[in-house]
Order: sequence, then structure tokens, then C-alpha cells
Amino acid sequence: MPWLLASSSGLLLSVCFSPFSYFPAVALVLVPLIEAVWGKGWYYACRMGFLTGIVHFGTLLWWISPTISQYGNLPGWVAWPVFGLLVCYLAIYPAIWSGLLGYWTAGRSCLPSSLALAGTWTLLEWARGHVLSGFPWGYLAYTLEPVPPLIQTAEIWGPYGLTFLIVLLNVLLWKFFKGLLNTDAKDSVFLQGKRVRPAQLGLFLVCLPGLWFFGEWRMEKIAHNDDLLPELRVAAIQGAVPQDRKWDPAFQVTTLDTYGKLSLKAVEGLDNSEMNRDNGVKALPGLVVWPETATPFYFQVPGPLSEQVRSVARDLDVALLFGSPAYRYNSAGKAEYLNSVYLLNPDGAIAGKYDKRHLVPFGEYLPWGWVTAWAQGLIPAVGQFSPGITSMPLSWQDLHVGVLICFESIFPTLSRETVLEGANFLAVLTNDAWFGRTGAPYQHEIMAIFRAVETRRWVVRAANTGVSSLISPCGVRTAKTSLFEPCYIEGRIHLRKGHTFYVKYGEIWLLLFCLFWAVVPFWRKVPKEA
Repeated sequence: MPWLLASSSGLLLSVCFSPFSYFPAVALVLVPLIEAVWGKGWYYACRMGFLTGIVHFGTLLWWISPTISQYGNLPGWVAWPVFGLLVCYLAIYPAIWSGLLGYWTAGRSCLPSSLALAGTWTLLEWARGHVLSGFPWGYLAYTLEPVPPLIQTAEIWGPYGLTFLIVLLNVLLWKFFKGLLNTDAKDSVFLQGKRVRPAQLGLFLVCLPGLWFFGEWRMEKIAHNDDLLPELRVAAIQGAVPQDRKWDPAFQVTTLDTYGKLSLKAVEGLDNSEMNRDNGVKALPGLVVWPETATPFYFQVPGPLSEQVRSVARDLDVALLFGSPAYRYNSAGKAEYLNSVYLLNPDGAIAGKYDKRHLVPFGEYLPWGWVTAWAQGLIPAVGQFSPGITSMPLSWQDLHVGVLICFESIFPTLSRETVLEGANFLAVLTNDAWFGRTGAPYQHEIMAIFRAVETRRWVVRAANTGVSSLISPCGVRTAKTSLFEPCYIEGRIHLRKGHTFYVKYGEIWLLLFCLFWAVVPFWRKVPKEA
């Protein structure tokens, strides 16, 4: 039954992501949907694609509803419909792709090539990451995270090129098996015969080992080059502060004590490893990273709490990077609230401050002004934050750290911008306590792996309740924590220079390539039978 096939595609898509991470299934995720809608007309195909999107995003993002119910002060009977609206919006993108497939194939007047279908999906995925502030969660490329050699080409075309290849493989496999099983003459003409498809599929499958060997070669080369670059001793602190205590003034001192004690243990570990290491490479003073809003007060306001934070940097003789709420006054004298990160030098002085640029819509602010102003009463817990204005890295001596706060780490453009500004490593500071023990913290952390490969920068990820990790420029974790465990990770990273092809040129060239193939079916006709 077509609806069952469409639902199967949705479930297969979700199974490829955490917490299941069954990545081999990604080669077949779209095959049932293609089978369900090929030649069925645009309206019917749209409905089947919409069903696929509902099943996929509904099962992938189910954790959003309990999150907004618990922390957004919404009853369940409101939270689930709100979540349903989001799922319906996200399902529009596979519905468009499916509808185009049905339109191109229904009257046998157009011939959608495999490249056209792969290019169209890629364009729609890019659009999902940009339209209405963007929500690029769950890109197909992220399913390949368990196999580092396969994701190394992200330095050329970001996650979008890998998505293109995945969809292309799905279409080729469907056409190949359909050609083997179909004996109808018209369908044989439409599928361009059984002898052509095996050749195309064979060529693609031959390219897969090439993709693997390219990845292995790049990983080996980058690891070798890293050994010649300046080292930085780093520690990421995971305080595991419960969300219901985080903003309680009664626990402010306890929270700082927790971070201070964990930082002391981490620095002692760094010092011990330093005594046993002498490779002739310049090692800089250490850096300790705390998560997003680790200090649940306005650090910019002088007082005992701010002094306690400064004393950590001074006593441990390390640079300290941490999140804190902040505020500024606009030209009208009105206070604007910020989600910020500070960098302190080992003397406890402020070396730099970064304000979060890409805020979470309906979480940290209400988008579109008066259009959504009515929702303030419906979602009383929504923040009223203002965005930052600069992508400049925070710098001290040879450190130039590109900061990404929580939601920002899912956007490839933001990491590109800060690396172009001179960042020689990336720091992701986040608080994923909102999501509990669901797949969300794991899905979120995987996207930081792609930011590392795209920019070829080390990533230090500090999360309040996990997942905290140190990620190499090859997308390999050198350290990782569990969820809801007060702990730390420490190690060495390298300060890297230079720009990848993706950092220099982005994805515009690939999008133009996809756009070309996406419009080809509108004038390409099926060859008439002799």
C-alpha cells in the first residue's frame, strides 16, 4: 500500500539518526517513497511525501513537545498541537520533492534524471535551513557521522554535497531494481533500459571506495600536519546543574563551587600530562571552557559572584571561557538582554565577549514582530533576547576562539564566518538539559562534528548536562562524556590556520549545480518509441 511505503520512508529516515544511528539504512530511506509516488501525479505524490515528513519529523523530534510543556509553561494539550504545527511545516519540504517527482513522471512527458531528483532534495534541504530563520536539524548528511572517512568531503561542499550523494544513491538503487523487475515496454523506455542503469549504478558504487580512500588520505594528512602546529591544553567542564536549580538564586554559589572544583581537577590533569610530554611543539597556557550560561547571573555586574569566577582563572593560571546572561542599552536607553560568552585571561581580566547572533525563535525571542506578538501570552516563558552583531573570534595571545552558542552550532554558515574572521579553533557552549535523556543531545552534538570537518578546526564542546566532547578536524572525538554526570574532559588541541574550499566559497556553487539539474526535467522529454 502506498501510504505504508511512505510511512516506511519516514521511519527509516529517523532510524538513521541518534539514538539508533543505523546509518546503512540511509542507502534505502527514499526507495519506498519513490516507489509509492512514481507516475502518480503531483497531488497524490504531495500527500505521500507529506506523510513521510510527518512520520519522520514526528519521530525524530518528539522530544520538543515535552520540552516546551515543561519549560514553556504550556499544558500538554497545547504543547502537542504546537509541536504538530512545527512537524507539519517541516513535512512540507519532502512533500514538495515528492510532488515534483509525481508531476514529472505522471504524464510521461518529462524525464527526471537521478541528478535532478538529488539536486531538488538538496535545494529543499538548504531552504529548510534558511527559510523562517532556518531549522537545519536532521540533514541527511548527518547520518554518516559514524563513518568518519565518508564525511571528509564536507570540507569541499559542506553537508549539502553528502546529502546530494545519498539521495542520488537512493534514486539509482530504485531505478536499478525497478528496471530489473519491470517488463513493461513503456516503463523500460522511461527508465532508459536495463543496460544503462546498471552502468550508472556501477559507476556510482565504484566512486564510493574513492570517497572512502579520499577520506582516509585526508585524515592521515591532517593528523600529520596537526603534530607540527601549536598546542593548546584544554578542559571542558560539565557541571550537570539541573535545569530547575540553574536559575534559583539559592544555588548560585553552589553552582560556582561545582564548576570551580571540576576545573581544579581538570587543570591538575593537564599539568600532570604536561610533565610527561616533550615533543618540542609550543604549548600555550591552558584554557578551561564552561557551558552556556554556566554563571546564572549577570557577570558584567561587579560583586562577589563575578569575583569568584575571576578567581578561578587567576588561581588556576588558565584562560577561562564561559557563558553568562548579559545586557546592553540601545540608543533609546532601553535594556536589551543577551546570551553571551566571556573570555578571561589568566589574570582574571576580560579578554573578549561574544553575543549569540542566531537566537532560537519562540524560545529566546518572538520572530516577525507584531505578527507573532500575540504568542507572548500563550508562551509566557519565551525569552526577550536581542541578537549579537559580530562573528569576530575572542582573542588572547595566540588564541582566536570562534564561539558558537547552542543553537548556532547547527548552522554551517556561522562557523564559516567566524573562521573567515580568523578563528583557529571552535568552542561550542550549550545547555541541553532541556531535552533530558532523549536523542536530542546526541543529535545536537553530531552537528558539531561536521562543523569541525567543514572548517578543519578543532572543536571544544562544553555542555551543561552533556554531551561534552573534544573533536578533531577530521570529525573524530578524542574525548566524550555521558549525560547528566558532573565531570570534565581534558586534552590537547591544535591551533590551525588556513581555509578549506567550503569556508572560502560556501555552498553557492553546489546550489547552482543542483538548480540547473532541478529545472532540466521541465524541458527534457521522454524519447518516443520507434
